Amino acid sequence: MRVFILPKDPPFGSFIDLTGEDHHYLARVRRIRAGDRFPGADSRGGRWLCTVEHIGRVSLRLRLEQDPAAPELQQHSIHLIQCLPKAAKMDLIVRQATEAGVQRVTPVSSRFSQVKYGERKEAEKKLERWRRIARQASQQSAAARPPDIDAPGELETILRELAEVQDEEVRLFFHQEREAADTLHGSLSKSVKIIKLVVGPEGGLSAKEVELLRSKSFVPVTVGQTVLRTETAAVAACALAAGG
Repeated sequence: MRVFILPKDPPFGSFIDLTGEDHHYLARVRRIRAGDRFPGADSRGGRWLCTVEHIGRVSLRLRLEQDPAAPELQQHSIHLIQCLPKAAKMDLIVRQATEAGVQRVTPVSSRFSQVKYGERKEAEKKLERWRRIARQASQQSAAARPPDIDAPGELETILRELAEVQDEEVRLFFHQEREAADTLHGSLSKSVKIIKLVVGPEGGLSAKEVELLRSKSFVPVTVGQTVLRTETAAVAACALAAGG
């Protein structure tokens, strides 16, 4: 654990009481003791120094102080719009996108997606799992904060609801037709602060989806000279974008 992700956000007082999974993780898995100190973070990116005040059988108390030596937040704000892949690949994408410093992940169904979550309970169960994975990945990698994970939606709906392009924003999508695309590196510059990335599923994006993406100011890009798997493209794109 490089940083502990607090289950609550400010405002809170000088102390926070933890129960359930958080108590089990710190007291049983990490085996912390009264007086131990470790870095903490909230979901907004705020950094804290946590001191263990008391450990009980089912709860523990942390004393919180703002960390004056906290690292600066990264300059880029990255939003990954990921078309749902097969099997457990989305778990991997969420984990590695978190490690790369992505601020938001939106899972979507597209024309050629082989995975769709029509049942509300199934979608809620997956969302809970992805958020748990993001929190764990943040603690292990010391990412600035866990990304916001949206409930699964439809690519076309998400795109139509997007606002106009902001200043210092770039919108990119990965296209299977390489001759129509620029490199990701060539599409980024130091003036870019907001990055939206759309990554298609195993079957690629349909002609209608590409047309809609272009109408919403998305530009086709590639990474390297080879055709990447959807999970590889997502991780590579997020890492390159975060590196600026």
